[in-house]
Amino acid sequence: MILPNTAQGSVLSPVLFLIYTNDVDTGVMNWILKFADDTKIYDIVNNASDGSKLQRDLDKLIKWSLEWQMHFNYKKF
Repeated sequence: MILPNTAQGSVLSPVLFLIYTNDVDTGVMNWILKFADDTKIYDIVNNASDGSKLQRDLDKLIKWSLEWQMHFNYKKF
């Protein structure tokens, strides 16, 4: 039986996802962009110090993903 005017989806799931992932950029020094379920980190690397800073932030993001069991899709970039 199909009920008329039955909701097909929920706004709760996207809101919970945003709350769940809101702290992903805590302690990140480089630029980070978040849109829906996409997260991008970037900066200009002119020397080894800049590269080290970017690597530290990448390590922080990997640690966060392991802690929260929310793995990044490496195939997308």
